[in-house]
Amino acid sequence: MSTLEEDKLKECKIIFDMFDENKDNKISLNELGDILRICGAAPSQQELMMIIKNLEENGNENISFEIFIKLLERLLNTQDSEEDLINEFRKIDKVGDGTMAASDLKKLMSNYENPLQSQEIDEIIQEANVDENGYINIQRFVKLLLGNI
Repeated sequence: MSTLEEDKLKECKIIFDMFDENKDNKISLNELGDILRICGAAPSQQELMMIIKNLEENGNENISFEIFIKLLERLLNTQDSEEDLINEFRKIDKVGDGTMAASDLKKLMSNYENPLQSQEIDEIIQEANVDENGYINIQRFVKLLLGNI
């Protein structure tokens, strides 16, 4: 069962069918990125390559509408999560320039309901590419957290 609204599902089906040249309810993996983007997902090139590689490893040269919708839903849900995380981290963006101080991030992680250990926090911050002024780019950090980098 799809979590997409009925109108969105119908719209995606029409788009999918436009790319389904031989009308077998499948599209080639080469067309997957275009159709995902037209339907509202924004996978990075790396993300798309990983999806296609996984499909190919499972013996798929083409993809059915059902599998396409599952991929689309997953990507759309990830995008929502990414936006939510960015908005949360912007709360500690004191300057309003899309960055946060590494020290503020450390405080935030220390005050979780189930706080991380100091060593874990230090490892996360080390991966976050702190600039020479002690700031972290929020969007890049969220992508790192979600495994999109």
